[in-house]
Amino acid sequence: MTEYNRKSSFNNRKKNFNQKTEGKISSLNCLSNEIFYEIFNYLESCEVYYAFNNLNHRFEQLLKSLSIMLNINSDNLQSKKYIPNILKRILNFNQGQIIVIYLDMSLSIKEYVSFDSSFNRLHSLYLHNCQSDILIPFLTNLSCLSSLSSLTLDSSDQSIDLTDIYQIILTLPTLKKYTLLANGPTFSSLLPIANINQKLSTIEQIDIRNHCNFNDCLSIMSYTPQLSHLIYIQPNPIDFNIEINSSISPSKLTHLYIRISDMKFDIFEKFISKIPSKLKVLSFTTESEDINYLDANRWKRFLLKYYPQLEEFYLRYHTTHYDNFDSEKRNKFLSLFWIERRWIFEVKMGYKHILYSIKPYKNRWYDVLPNGIFPSSSILKKSSHLTLMNIHSKQWRNIKYILTLTQIHHLAIPVEKIFIGTLMVIVNSLPELVSLQLHSLSFEQPDDIDDEDFYGFFKKQSTSKIKKVYVEKIDHKGEIAFLSTLCPLMECCRIISFENSTDMKSYYL
Repeated sequence: MTEYNRKSSFNNRKKNFNQKTEGKISSLNCLSNEIFYEIFNYLESCEVYYAFNNLNHRFEQLLKSLSIMLNINSDNLQSKKYIPNILKRILNFNQGQIIVIYLDMSLSIKEYVSFDSSFNRLHSLYLHNCQSDILIPFLTNLSCLSSLSSLTLDSSDQSIDLTDIYQIILTLPTLKKYTLLANGPTFSSLLPIANINQKLSTIEQIDIRNHCNFNDCLSIMSYTPQLSHLIYIQPNPIDFNIEINSSISPSKLTHLYIRISDMKFDIFEKFISKIPSKLKVLSFTTESEDINYLDANRWKRFLLKYYPQLEEFYLRYHTTHYDNFDSEKRNKFLSLFWIERRWIFEVKMGYKHILYSIKPYKNRWYDVLPNGIFPSSSILKKSSHLTLMNIHSKQWRNIKYILTLTQIHHLAIPVEKIFIGTLMVIVNSLPELVSLQLHSLSFEQPDDIDDEDFYGFFKKQSTSKIKKVYVEKIDHKGEIAFLSTLCPLMECCRIISFENSTDMKSYYL
């Protein structure tokens, strides 16, 4: 049950209970078991046992039916002196009730945890600060846990040999989800590719972060024929050389999330070619200076070749350079291939980086269609979106390079107090804009703009095609008059805060 649902459910029951029993409650025993279970959801299991153990027979029975989640960390053990004794009691006498354990491996864990088959309901185990001297024996002992379906390891110990770790993890009999966050440990040798005679893993979801190169990742995948979700994140420099010649065939892989820095498109394509599958969702993020990532036709050929059945595609390409693109590549992300799939092109210009992204279409503030209903192709052809996070002139003047790649139809500037003269220049540089989203406006002349430039802003009559405007904050009616002049075709102006009033208003002109 989510936190919101728990609170809502509990509040409703509390209200009904108060109405029915007002003036009648004389002790805790008058409360129903259901209310106690709701209360227990908000407390750590050790605190529940400390507060309610040995009160009476009823609470003893309640505690015996409780599903226990333990958080064993140094903060708990040192800040609350009663916690160690309660932990030992639970781990010795209530093993069959424990479903989740968060364990700090830097502690003297043998004093608290020694797994055996009596932990028959434990389904999730989170091990943090893993140390090489105790991790291997500890993991070997996990094979006795008949319900363990989720395992998370977190370590920065450089002496850990990941080859040994994976050889154990891939043999755990009931494991479905595995996460390894390792910033330091490495593989002593490459895992051999699994063969058809080996007993393979039951893992369906893998989250690999900070420790694998391509060969390691492909080797691991060869042991997981049930794999449906793979997250592969590697922000550190790695060897991009792919030594594995054979393709891996994870026939059930449907969701693939990759984030790697400084990788060329050619390398990415070679890696992906090793894992053909029936993907439904592909998400790829990189920081690179390879302009090929913005070649819409190349992406089209790539996706049709390897993933023609793809339903959702996410690209996040971070770069620091602005480039002039060939005219033949302009607006290709607005072509029929992308429009039919409703994959939308967006650009975000920050202080140092530019983020180019592609993502499935979702309704925005300027859409009038109900959720689940998509706009026509003619509207989707005018869906490219630009966000300006920095309005320093040296930055926003680089919009001209963006326009060599794509036309911009929607503009968002979340910066507070943008000078109206700057806004006019930006809007006039984007002739195809149909919507404008702002935080707030300023009529004060910035120090870096002289009087001649200031008055020059207002000499040219606006030819903007903007029809919809969204403003977070309007301080006075003169700002609305300015927006009407800037956007002569404006049909709707949505204001969230008007003259310090927080009642949202929409003005239809």
